Amino acid sequence: MAGVCYNAAGMRCSPLRTVLAAFAFLLLAVPALAQGLSIDALVSRILADPNPQPYTMAADFTARMVFNMTTGRISVYAAGTLLESRAALGEPRRRKATLTRLDIPLLLRPFSSSIRRTVTDLVEAEPRPGEFLPTQDVFIVEERAGGRTLVGGVRQDIVTDTMTRYGQTANLRDPASRRAIARWLWSPTQRASIVRGGPGPYMLSALVDEAGLLYQLSLFYDWGELSNRFAFASVGGRPFWREVITDTSSEFMGLGRVDATIALQISNHCLNCPPR
Repeated sequence: MAGVCYNAAGMRCSPLRTVLAAFAFLLLAVPALAQGLSIDALVSRILADPNPQPYTMAADFTARMVFNMTTGRISVYAAGTLLESRAALGEPRRRKATLTRLDIPLLLRPFSSSIRRTVTDLVEAEPRPGEFLPTQDVFIVEERAGGRTLVGGVRQDIVTDTMTRYGQTANLRDPASRRAIARWLWSPTQRASIVRGGPGPYMLSALVDEAGLLYQLSLFYDWGELSNRFAFASVGGRPFWREVITDTSSEFMGLGRVDATIALQISNHCLNCPPR
């Protein structure tokens, strides 16, 4: 008889609960990828710093910001120098951006301080996976050409709520079960149902290589999506940013919400050279 279930606690049978359990079982039954790293090994490499030795790296940068507003499209151009360094073995690396040029159209002149801060933040900051990956149930979506892997993630509290709602509490501590449910929630047909605020992104998507280097990162918040695309230059055998493309949405006082695309180009890398 279809739709029959038994719950020792006397709860009503839910068809959705049955479907969810069956779906999780099917996902868990899928054989592991024949090649490539496991998700645990991949996350470990994303979180690790492959080059923890002290160094300094000087470079030049340009940034072009395109603001899409109700009044039209406006561009801002910036240029300057970058100093990236690590003072001691294993310490966090730090970046210092010095602007030498900032071209701002007349309409945005009242916001020049905010724009200057946005540019320097873009150059000096970087995504820190250690701040959000531990809050996510992550899984491998697919392996792609060139040794790259698409990784997805759903915030752990959302996965826990879903499993609790559909009677899967016995599997709450089982990583494989959690990843199966996270993969289902991450699917395009379910994404709209998991949008919520809270600490950090509710969902993520990342493209990484076997060394754990991030080439794309999309973080999903209740207010929108923040996406980054990275290209690298190899300097002294170490990867350094060559290009960063960021799509973002921010509130500017007097202008409301503004969508922006920021293209950062970094050139003339010089490892362990004097600051410029």
